[in-house]
Amino acid sequence: MIELKNITKSYNGERVLKGINLEIRDGEFLSIMGESGSGKSTLLNVMGGFLPPDEGFVLWNGENINAFDNARTSAFRCGEMGFVFQSFRLISTLTAEENILLPAMLAHKDMKQTRAYMADLCRTLGIDGMIKKYPDQLSGGQQQRAAIIRALICRPAAAVFDEPTGALDSDMQKRVMELLRRINAEGTTIIQVTHSRAMAEYGSRIAGIKDGMICG
Repeated sequence: MIELKNITKSYNGERVLKGINLEIRDGEFLSIMGESGSGKSTLLNVMGGFLPPDEGFVLWNGENINAFDNARTSAFRCGEMGFVFQSFRLISTLTAEENILLPAMLAHKDMKQTRAYMADLCRTLGIDGMIKKYPDQLSGGQQQRAAIIRALICRPAAAVFDEPTGALDSDMQKRVMELLRRINAEGTTIIQVTHSRAMAEYGSRIAGIKDGMICG
């Protein structure tokens, strides 16, 4: 499904990714584990097409994502790959509900079915009573859960998570990871980056990243 071939990326003359080669199979739950500064967030941003690599390319089902035109990029991000950033990136002028539903609206999904699915996910993650609030009225953990649901709302083929439990207490961490395991069992490929061994072990495979290189 996703292939990264000889990916390099530098900032201000410092090479952050150093020839990454990685293949992620359909239906896999991959945990990429590394410490702060290891390059894992940069790797995910390149994988999602938000950052172009300096060298190499990312293939999505055989297509080079950096060669997508605007329409193809929009379809890819709205319906095919969900993404959760560490900063969550909720739109401040929209309610949590509107933020969650936005990708489905852009992808022209059946909104009756989508709202039912949203209700299920919100109950599972305990924010069903908060979705009419704006992001600045939510805690960091509540914003993170809304961002996770937004990434899953279109039932994407793959979903990518940058430290998906970083703002959550231990009970909610477990609930989020069990949800991701359930979504994976239903057919969605899951990729997460984390510095936590406990969170990484929810995956079916763990790959390490250190000093911009995959190790294991």
